[in-house]
Amino acid sequence: MNLIKDVNSSLGLAYALIFVGFIFTSILVRPISLKYVLAGVAFFAFFNALPELSFDRLIGVMNLSLILLAFLLPSPLPLYLVAGYLIYFTLSYSLKESMEMIRPIVIGIIVNSVLYSLLAFYFRNLEKENEVNVELNTKLNQAFGKLEHIAYYDTLTRLPNRELLKQRMIEEMSGEAQMAVLFLDLDHFKNVNDMMGHNAGDQMLRDVASLLRETVGHVCFISRYAGDEFVLIMRFQQEEEIEELAGRLLHAFRTPFQIDQKQIYSTLSIGISLHPKDASDAETLIQYADKAMYSVKSGEKNGFRFFSAIRSEELLRQVKLENDLRSALTKKEFSVHYQPLVEMNTRRIRGVEALLRWTHPELGQISPSVFIPLAEHTGAIVELGEWVLSEACRQVKSWQRAGNPDLTLAVNISIRQFKSPKFASRVLRILEETDFEPALLELEVTESMVQNLNESITILGELKRQGVKISIDDFGTGYSSLSVLRHMPVDFLKIDRSFTRELTTAVPAASIVKLIIDIGHSMNLQVICEGIEIQEEFDMLRQYGCQIGQGYYFYRPSSPEEIELLLSRRTSA
Repeated sequence: MNLIKDVNSSLGLAYALIFVGFIFTSILVRPISLKYVLAGVAFFAFFNALPELSFDRLIGVMNLSLILLAFLLPSPLPLYLVAGYLIYFTLSYSLKESMEMIRPIVIGIIVNSVLYSLLAFYFRNLEKENEVNVELNTKLNQAFGKLEHIAYYDTLTRLPNRELLKQRMIEEMSGEAQMAVLFLDLDHFKNVNDMMGHNAGDQMLRDVASLLRETVGHVCFISRYAGDEFVLIMRFQQEEEIEELAGRLLHAFRTPFQIDQKQIYSTLSIGISLHPKDASDAETLIQYADKAMYSVKSGEKNGFRFFSAIRSEELLRQVKLENDLRSALTKKEFSVHYQPLVEMNTRRIRGVEALLRWTHPELGQISPSVFIPLAEHTGAIVELGEWVLSEACRQVKSWQRAGNPDLTLAVNISIRQFKSPKFASRVLRILEETDFEPALLELEVTESMVQNLNESITILGELKRQGVKISIDDFGTGYSSLSVLRHMPVDFLKIDRSFTRELTTAVPAASIVKLIIDIGHSMNLQVICEGIEIQEEFDMLRQYGCQIGQGYYFYRPSSPEEIELLLSRRTSA
């Protein structure tokens, strides 16, 4: 305003207006190069308007121009150029004004130029730091958001996982509304993985998640529980609402899935538990729904069932066992018994097989046929299997040092254990920790566990290279036995007890046993037969050429103390 008011000519007014217009425009635009151009035009006009100013107006106009330049442009060079021109222009008044007035103005221009440029530099850095902090905070918030999503959502299907499911169930149960838990399992899903590969299986799981969202997503909270298992929760007033929803789900799965340009049909087995009717905590409700689902799956599949419809003492006992199984190892309720493996010709004990036993504090001895499937289902079998291997290696090592240096150890491996990450390295680590000779360890795997040939050869080959022996357990009860066997690094065939049981009563069983023994010999494998109980079975097997026997005819499974006495008699003899 000082500039506009003080100019005398119309040309000076035009220059003043150009300065004001261009300098404010340069403030508003963002590109730096454009700022320089506009500021250059503005100050060209400014310099042409200066001669019309009175000396007293000059000081305020100069300070304002220096401030504008300092904070407008990132480089201090234009500021110093303008300051130099202003000093030159001020000195031109020396003929009209005294040096006592001009000197402080010149000094003021110099000091203010330096001060304004430093202040501008400081504020720009402060602004940049704020921008960096804002950007870092944004990235941190995004990272925390991703971590939270990973913690509570399944990465494959993008559905809530079991952690978020349980939180949601607790929230729902805090009110008075009734809640249904539906446990869904895909029937025959394993066939998709086996026939088409895991990529096809993953695609199918994603398609199932989409179908569930479309079908019941508006009334249910949907989560992926594990593998091909999904858990849904919904509020209800009448049980008919749940039946209608379950029927809608079963109907939706009549349409085939399109996987790799092939039509894949799948059905559902659905188990249902109710809150508060069946249970009042999330874990138990899920377990009850799981049990109801398995009752459907063990029948005709493709249906649904309420937990209350199958409630029984046996089922409740099974649920109790499943709960107690998780802490049984910590409470030292498990023990390892041993059954000798005997050379058929000499009746000499060549080794022992480790067998897991569970003594429940309330229910007493629990049969392995009951708790092993439970451990497989819950995944506890992996930890149990490692404990058995470690415990048995330590025990048999002590017997070897006591005078039985060639005593072998046979240990059963479960399918969950075999397919667990780094299975081979865990076995080798246990052997190293217990100082057990790998060549005296025999790992028993079933035919069904080694159907994925490439994976099985890799795992077993790593163990075989370290000297560990491999035995095919229950041979003859699996699928594609010979085609698998000829590729596997195997040392022993173990004939299943079901053939031994019928050996003396059924001709086909005897023929199968003889055929298996002949196959083993033709492949330079030793043959073990389990379940031998009577003299006639022993005589026939020895006649067929079976090298190693196991069963009650020789010795029953016994505690370490009993086996130690047995081995001491063998040593002394």
